[in-house]
Amino acid sequence: MKHRIFLLTLLLAAFGFSQDTTLIRSCYGGGSLTVPEGFSWVIEKAYINSGDGYNILVSNSNFKPKYRSGEKLQTPYYMAEMELLDKKEGVFYFFYLRQSKD
Repeated sequence: MKHRIFLLTLLLAAFGFSQDTTLIRSCYGGGSLTVPEGFSWVIEKAYINSGDGYNILVSNSNFKPKYRSGEKLQTPYYMAEMELLDKKEGVFYFFYLRQSKD
């Protein structure tokens, strides 16, 4: 009986944790990322960086709450947080995305 409960618990845990995946994606300012077919993305955190290794957290209100299969996550050319960077050209966006199956 203990083995069955253990296996059931393990199976449920594996099923629950296998549905969501945290991804890190990067993109240039003005670029876009496309959500793969059959998945959806939620932005957990977004950062900008000008290549100097210093990341600045960006508000998620600049992006949609959820991106569905085939949609493009478009990055802005400019946002107010860019004024905190030394170099304003060649800005990278780093996204921490929660990916789940549709």
